[in-house]
Amino acid sequence: MAIFHLTLKTVSRSKGQSVVAAAAYRAGERLKDQETGEVKDFARKHGVAYREIQLPPNAPQRYQDRATLWNAVQAQETRRNAQLAREVEVALPQELARATQIRLVQDYVDRNFVQAGMCADWALHDKGDGNPHAHILLTTRSLKVNGDWAPKQKSTYLRDPSGAKIPQIEAKTGQQKIGARGRKMWQRTTVAYNDWNERDNAEKWRADWAASCNRYLTADQQIDHRSYDRQGSEQMPTIHEGHTAQQMGDRSERVQLNQQIKAANHQLAELQAKLKQIQRMIAQLVQRLQEAINERVRRIGLNPTDATAGAIKSAEPTVTESNTDAQIQQRQAEQRESAIKRQNRDHERGRSNYAAKPRIERSNQSDQRPGPSR
Repeated sequence: MAIFHLTLKTVSRSKGQSVVAAAAYRAGERLKDQETGEVKDFARKHGVAYREIQLPPNAPQRYQDRATLWNAVQAQETRRNAQLAREVEVALPQELARATQIRLVQDYVDRNFVQAGMCADWALHDKGDGNPHAHILLTTRSLKVNGDWAPKQKSTYLRDPSGAKIPQIEAKTGQQKIGARGRKMWQRTTVAYNDWNERDNAEKWRADWAASCNRYLTADQQIDHRSYDRQGSEQMPTIHEGHTAQQMGDRSERVQLNQQIKAANHQLAELQAKLKQIQRMIAQLVQRLQEAINERVRRIGLNPTDATAGAIKSAEPTVTESNTDAQIQQRQAEQRESAIKRQNRDHERGRSNYAAKPRIERSNQSDQRPGPSR
């Protein structure tokens, strides 16, 4: 199934890395590092399914050549701790056809990196092991309009919250300093030439990758860039295995741990599915109970509001819970009063019958008395 995976790394001199070697490995090509004179040969690398370089409009077309591009980057970065490139690694949905995977990466790279002014060199790797992914190498230095490399930093004026420049103040006079030719002096600071290192970019790039994949995936295959904790999910995240652990297979503790986590998450998903089923059953029972209550209310002669939604409306109720109880109590009182009246009536009838009964018996006795004997 489709999974979300996006990691950000840097290729840096401080780590002893060469961006020419990194590009050669990812593209599966043979490139010469002009800085060291070494040849980085990865032409026999297995699993490189596609490679491409995407450039902004102001980039020289010679940078379409991979060796030319990254040797130019290394020549420009002379500091020992210089950041040579940024790498974005993404997992590709294996549900998508190869042509769709390529179009997905092309659109994502253009929208997020090339349009911002970066040169992007990316390669799609697929060894047929169910883990297709793409490595995207990005330049960290901007290009000027004429195609030359721009500095990584630039000087600019310091400004107050209202946006006005902040003057340099002479300590002795308390007045603004005046420079050569009578020019006023303003405080300055050094800032990055571009905003590509801003922390917010990581979240933006991750969110856009998930959204880009979801445009091609079905409703039940959607992915989410947020962590399980941010999603409010109780699932446990797996850990990064790495190439060595994957080669070891079940002998690796990392692989074993991930297998246990996946099994636990599967059990959790089954329990959550059962819980949702129980919740649906409870909701159905509540609805049926409400319908039965509404039907009972109608039978006793009340006028409930629309009960088809499963509840009596509270905004403008025709019969609320309180006046329904009052009407029921009134009806019960009437019934008790009627019962008392019936009992009194029967009692009166019984007394009248009792009073009349002796007379009837005496009358019958006089009729049955024998006559005088003759």
